Amino acid sequence: MKADLHMHSVYSDGTDEIATIVSKAKEAGLGLIAVTDHDTVKGVPEALAEGEKQGLKVLEGIEMSTYAICEVHVLGYCVDIKSDVLLSKLSGIECQRKERIKTILANLEKYNIRLDESKIFDRNGTVGRMHIAKQLIAKGHCQTVTEAFERYLGERGLAYVPSKRMTPLEGVKLIKEAKGLATIAHPLLFMQRGVLEDLIGGLKTYGLDGLEVYYPTHTPADVTRLAEIARKHRLIATGGTDYHGANKKGVEPGDVDYVPDGYALERLGVIKRRRDGRRKDRK
Repeated sequence: MKADLHMHSVYSDGTDEIATIVSKAKEAGLGLIAVTDHDTVKGVPEALAEGEKQGLKVLEGIEMSTYAICEVHVLGYCVDIKSDVLLSKLSGIECQRKERIKTILANLEKYNIRLDESKIFDRNGTVGRMHIAKQLIAKGHCQTVTEAFERYLGERGLAYVPSKRMTPLEGVKLIKEAKGLATIAHPLLFMQRGVLEDLIGGLKTYGLDGLEVYYPTHTPADVTRLAEIARKHRLIATGGTDYHGANKKGVEPGDVDYVPDGYALERLGVIKRRRDGRRKDRK
């Protein structure tokens, strides 16, 4: 069963509606997907319903944007989207994001750049700097998203405002409190810096479950090494495209060749063991 467990919709910084994502996944021959929008589960009920409608298995997903000495994104699978703890925390994060955006917009006004706030906040999902970048382009202040971040929104940008994010440890703990499985997203950078195993060691104690082994920028050698690290720490090997639609061109659902093994499928609840110890599809 080919899978893509890392995709974003209009509920965060993707450009595709949920139904479009599910349709593209189905057309790509995928059997299992997760829509993992940043810091929100608002699109999950729609994804589950659309998956059932189109005959595609969909997992409850989220991607927590956390920060320690650098950004660490933590993917959550099979989370309880009705968890009071989860929803309360996500509501707080949503408020923090909106306050940050308002401050960035105020900073832009110092440079005589006035954007339509309603077009940024009039949406049922996570709001972020990407939405400001799109407005900067629409108003002719920048030509590309890269330029928008370099000139205004990135850490060295004129309007930059630091974010208040939870730590990776808090992200893992929150996912576990919501009865989910926590996975380190796109870990190649941490491996290249020689800190991946330290990161895993620090988070495994608090329930880390997986490592995103398969990813568009991972070479075959990277996949081999990351798979070894996952096995060493008894972590699920997950994979996905990090699909964002038009916001991340050149990547389509299913472009990563990821087929979950039995251990991953069992932990993700897709299959379960029979009494004789063998695995079978979960009905």
